[in-house]
Amino acid sequence: MHSQQNLIIRKKSSLWASLRRLIILAVLWVITGFIIYINVCFLLGIYSDDLVADYLVLNLSLHLYKVMAVLVIIVSALITVYGTWHINTLKRRARHHEQNNA
Repeated sequence: MHSQQNLIIRKKSSLWASLRRLIILAVLWVITGFIIYINVCFLLGIYSDDLVADYLVLNLSLHLYKVMAVLVIIVSALITVYGTWHINTLKRRARHHEQNNA
């Protein structure tokens, strides 16, 4: 009989699911890096027509930063709550499965 401490839950993702995740994460990191690049350039006093145009298109402002920070905190909290709930559900299923097979 396996103890709860040794419980390992693994699910193999399909190739398409992995590629989709890879593409989404890569795009998000590129966008994030671009926004950081624009902000660092402005903080260092490096200006160009393209940077100003990108800055205006993104409408970067203190209010937007506050909204984004709150959004990141809310999404992080939701992911934490959902992840904890999901892991506990899987543990209960494994425990129930183990009891049925005993």
